[in-house]
Parts: sequence; C-alpha cells; structure tokens
Amino acid sequence: MNAETRRRGNWWYCFITWLVREVIYRATGGLRIQGLEHIPHDGPAIIVANHMSYLDPPALGVPPRRWVRAMAKEELFKGPLGWLLHSIGTHPVRRGSSDTDSIKWFIEQMKQNSLVLMFPEGTRGDGETMGEFQSGVFMLSRRANAPIIPAGIRGTEIMWPRGSKKFRRHRITIVYTAPIAPEDIPRDKVQACRMLAERIADATELAGKRIGLPPSMQEAPLPLAGEHNAPHDDALSGQEHH
Repeated sequence: MNAETRRRGNWWYCFITWLVREVIYRATGGLRIQGLEHIPHDGPAIIVANHMSYLDPPALGVPPRRWVRAMAKEELFKGPLGWLLHSIGTHPVRRGSSDTDSIKWFIEQMKQNSLVLMFPEGTRGDGETMGEFQSGVFMLSRRANAPIIPAGIRGTEIMWPRGSKKFRRHRITIVYTAPIAPEDIPRDKVQACRMLAERIADATELAGKRIGLPPSMQEAPLPLAGEHNAPHDDALSGQEHH
C-alpha cells in the first residue's frame, strides 16, 4: 500500500469509526472503554478477544486511535457490505482452508507496523463455552515480533445475540489488558492457549462488571483452556470477524 492510498484510507477509516462511535453506539447504549493505554501508538501488535456477536469487530476497532486491520469470512464480501469491508482494509478469509494468502497478508501488515484484530476461537461463541483455540496466533506473534493484547468485550451478546435478527439497546464495555511479549509466550501450545484463555477470561469478566451485569452474568463466559480446547495449528482459517 503506497503512502497516498494509506492517507486516503486513514481518512475514510477515521470517518467510519467516528460514525460507529458517535452515531450507532451512542444511540444504542454507549461504549465504555478501559485499558487503552495498553495499545501501542505505533509498531506491529495483535488484539485478541472473545467473540460472541457480529458487533464485536466494529466495537473493538473503534477505541484505538489507530487503523485496526481485521479479517472476515469471504462470504461477506458481496454487495454494499463487501464494498465497505474492502474500503476499510478488511481481508477476506477462506474458512476451512490453510489460506496462505491470509497468512501472507498478516505478515505484510506486521511489516507495515499495523494493528491487527484476531479472534483465537475463530468464530462467534455461544457466550457460555469457549471454542477451540487456533494456536497459529502465537506463531504469527513470534514471527512478526508483535505483542499480543488480550481484550474482553461484553454487552454485544445482549445487544445482538448470536442467531437473533433483532437489536436491543445495551451498553458495551471493552477491557484491553497488558500486552504479552512474543518471548513470554510458552512454547507448549496447550500452555500458551491456557495462558491466553485466562487473560481473555479475566478481561471479559471485568468488562461484565463494568457494565453492571448481574452477578450471575459477570463471570467470564470462557472456561480456561484445557483438554476441551486442544489448540488448532491453523493460523487464520477460522476467522469469522463479522
């Protein structure tokens, strides 16, 4: 991407994030943020978070004062939505394949010092259990020497639940936590997934408390990674960001 394309893209991305933040989320309950100081102002980095709603990607992409790159399943790249996704630099992913093009895209984003959003579960969860982790995020972090920023988001699963076609007015809270340096990632895949699951679960639980969910709902909807969460090696194959 040349400098002129990036400049014009930044202008458009800033407009879209402003529209999401000021018009959509404020009109539907508000967006509360904690931990923005953990997101570096420049340099390559990876935001990883729980995923319970189609609203998670736009919500997580609004707070950082940086262009947040993301991936979405290729089926969404049709019509007006496809045009919009392309216009803000979203990359289409072929689900169920190794998709070397997406890995190359990710590495190129890291070379350009981009901030990339990923969901290690690969797809939306049901809000009660955690899907299998894709351990490829750790390989990508080491290869690009990019820190991983665990994040938790709550409220989107109430505002637009999985399987529902209706919206509800509800506040959304996001908690970003301290980055995990590539050298601090355990070499054992199960241990690495467990560590990341714990960090995401803690952030998600804190986000639930911040928006005032009842005690029964405050606990993170993500159990710790264990045998249930045998890590997948695919780096990007399941990303369903929208």
